[in-house]
Amino acid sequence: MYSFIILHYKNIDDTINCLSNLKNLANKDTNFIVVDNNTLSDSEIKLIKKFTNDIVKLDSNYGFAKANNKGLAYAKKKYNSKFYIVINNDVFISQNNFLDIINKDYQSYSFDMLGPSISSPSGESINPFPVIKEKKDVENEIKKCNKLIKIYSNSLLYILLNCYLKIKHMFIKNNKPINGKTIEKGVALHGCAIIFSDKYIRKYKYPFYNDTFLFHEEEFLYVRIVKDDLTSIYDPNLKVFHKEGSSIKKSNNGIRKSKLFREKERLKSLYLLLKEM
Repeated sequence: MYSFIILHYKNIDDTINCLSNLKNLANKDTNFIVVDNNTLSDSEIKLIKKFTNDIVKLDSNYGFAKANNKGLAYAKKKYNSKFYIVINNDVFISQNNFLDIINKDYQSYSFDMLGPSISSPSGESINPFPVIKEKKDVENEIKKCNKLIKIYSNSLLYILLNCYLKIKHMFIKNNKPINGKTIEKGVALHGCAIIFSDKYIRKYKYPFYNDTFLFHEEEFLYVRIVKDDLTSIYDPNLKVFHKEGSSIKKSNNGIRKSKLFREKERLKSLYLLLKEM
């Protein structure tokens, strides 16, 4: 059995589009659980119930990891599935044999977690995911975060930074990261779409690190992969599309405020990550 856990926050259009898209994969062995970070209205719940009655309505906004843990606990208790497919509500799956590939990969690798090839507008949502692996790099990222928070807190400094970046990009072209072309083992996986096996779900009370709100969930999972010798697999034959961050953009007024919010939350996660490493 396959349980899809879809995290919802504010953007009902994406959630409905996601569910409509997943309907093509629906069969007697699939179920869809929508986890709501306390934003759904009664009318929006009615729209979701056209696709599924499994709605985990949280009493506040728990962010990414904790909310997904609630959804996974619900799915485990109600369905006791073989696979738990955790996706953002702005992830779309059009591949007809998506579930078949998951099952085949489990037969081959007995994985704890599995990640797909990800296409996205920016090209920055990729697998294997380039996580921060060393303590010194986390410390450097904390320094960077603190600098950016100061800049984004000041509208003049923010304008100056944008001018600098525009000039810089005129002379330096950034190489876009790309998805891996072959199956890889023991790698970090992007948090927008992860398939967990029941083997993994049975091992941990909290499949995701439960104390973060947003950002760097991939690093926490990778630390667990290394420490506990877990099997993570990236398979380019699995494919999804990720719209990228629409809920964050909708919930913060203005690009500067959105970036400030992001860096503040990243900083909290980075301090927690440093303790775990």
